[in-house]
Amino acid sequence: MRAVLRLALIAGFAAMPGWAGLALVQGTFADDSSSALIPFSVTGTQLVTVQSYGYAGGIVPTLPTPTIIPSGGFAPNAYLFDGAGNEITSDNGGHCGITVADSTTGNCDDPYFQETLPAGFYTLAIVEWDNVSNGAQSDGFRQDGNPGFTCAEFGLSGNFCDVTTALGTPRNGNYAFAISGATEVGAVPEPATLPLAFVTCLLGFIFRARRFSFR
Repeated sequence: MRAVLRLALIAGFAAMPGWAGLALVQGTFADDSSSALIPFSVTGTQLVTVQSYGYAGGIVPTLPTPTIIPSGGFAPNAYLFDGAGNEITSDNGGHCGITVADSTTGNCDDPYFQETLPAGFYTLAIVEWDNVSNGAQSDGFRQDGNPGFTCAEFGLSGNFCDVTTALGTPRNGNYAFAISGATEVGAVPEPATLPLAFVTCLLGFIFRARRFSFR
């Protein structure tokens, strides 16, 4: 709960109204069963690009200076939901040549996708592979409430074992996603923290930035 509350507090200051550019969203999962919901909106038909950097690392072209993301994060699984909570697309990596290969595993496990979206509200959901959606956004994910599921697949204890490798290479809980083409980007905490997040989000809309971090 402490990690979720901290996310909610910072989420309000992460909103970036009134522009269609690039937003960098970073954070750290507490365990395998964690998830992050990143809402965004577009005001007209817009090509939106989502790219992960947390697994293999890389340089994100943020302003005024680029951001260097270290490698070592878990292998993400990313979902895009529309305003009604219906799944539009999902991706769990495999884009060598677009994303880079991890220096330890050699895998290109950073998700990447592009979608031309009409005006509306959307949610980028981030979970750890091989956690998958149960259907609609409101249905949650298969491994909700099951910390340590990746390591358990190898008969190990702990969290953040890489199931895309043969031996469950240990990773950390960090993620980093760049979203370009959106008009507004923010963050939604779990339901118990929504009242507090609402207040902080109102404060957050006072500030404008092109780079932010959920930590």
